[in-house]
Amino acid sequence: MPKTFKDNLNTTVNPAMRFISQPEAAPGATQAPRPETKSRRVQLLFRPALYGRLKAGAARQGVSVNEYVHVLLEGAIE
Repeated sequence: MPKTFKDNLNTTVNPAMRFISQPEAAPGATQAPRPETKSRRVQLLFRPALYGRLKAGAARQGVSVNEYVHVLLEGAIE
């Protein structure tokens, strides 16, 4: 019975894996904790005037509205 392409799918190693290396940790070294990522989503409704002020403040700081609101909230709850 002749071999088909599908026969080789499960037995061959992806050739790209030869070029991808895994970082090696030094013996006895502990990895630093990863910084917390922004992964929670919240939908907020703003009055147009408030959103305009947020957008203007973000533009003055050179950041996105999302980042600007994030910084404001962190400062407000600390």
